[in-house]
Amino acid sequence: MKLPDAYVGKRLFVGLGKPEILGRGEKEVRGSVYIEGPEITGDPKLFEKKDQYELGGLMAGQNENEEMEPKPFYAFLAKTYARIMDFLKVDKLLTVENIKAKIIYAEVIMAKTKNFSIPHPTKKNKNLVYACLEGPENGVYIRGRLKHKDTILLPPVWKKLVDESSITVSLTPIGSHHDVIVKRIQDNKIVLQSKPGFPIDVYYHVFAERKDVEKLVTEISSDASI
Repeated sequence: MKLPDAYVGKRLFVGLGKPEILGRGEKEVRGSVYIEGPEITGDPKLFEKKDQYELGGLMAGQNENEEMEPKPFYAFLAKTYARIMDFLKVDKLLTVENIKAKIIYAEVIMAKTKNFSIPHPTKKNKNLVYACLEGPENGVYIRGRLKHKDTILLPPVWKKLVDESSITVSLTPIGSHHDVIVKRIQDNKIVLQSKPGFPIDVYYHVFAERKDVEKLVTEISSDASI
């Protein structure tokens, strides 16, 4: 059945629920919609898996319409602010100016900057904003202090996680210069050596590149960037 354009001046309800947040009487929120769900926006063929409606009340997928030029690239686009109360799972690409969510899961997150903001621990009515360290690799690190020993034990997971040939080590002697060096890196261990008669006491910082993912491509088409 084909219908002409439908205009809803106040509110649209699909289902039996009447959410109080949309107001009543003079306090009704004009132009609001309640859908008991599930709802599909976009190409229904993207959601043909059996019982897939259980995955979400709102399923948004890319669609084609011959009257739309150019064809839409994003399934979901928010111009300024998206607030996710609990969990957001992103399978491919989501673009939005600002997302606030408790948990975001995605294979890859691309952004101009990667910051976090928390209530300032020492100043009232202020937030503390830090930026993430950036570099041309998918890197991991460990740090610590080694005292009266000559071997840094790397995390067991590094055996499958990192490329051993990518490991670099920074050492800072404590108390005196005792000519400490990296003697070898082998079997998920970093063996140090110092001047005879000088016990090892150093801060260490170890970096490595992940091997469980593809190498980071640092130059891409501007069409694919955020």
